[in-house]
Amino acid sequence: MTAMKRELMPIIIMKEIIDQKSELERILSKYKVKEPEGIEKGIEKGDIPEHPSYEDFLSALALRSNIEELKKLVQDLIGEI
Repeated sequence: MTAMKRELMPIIIMKEIIDQKSELERILSKYKVKEPEGIEKGIEKGDIPEHPSYEDFLSALALRSNIEELKKLVQDLIGEI
């Protein structure tokens, strides 16, 4: 990887983090919760219908995991610059 690409990569990944955080916040606000587990608890209690909220719960979990992994990647890349 060229030096220029290496320096741009954290910026590109930060944009992806922002996009994924925005999507996660959209899902969480739809159910008025702060964490994906709040959706699951609402389903279990019967406060939230199972469909499509369970799919949203799984998406929120995946987004949160992706965001954490991308953050680690950015830190590693910045450390290499």
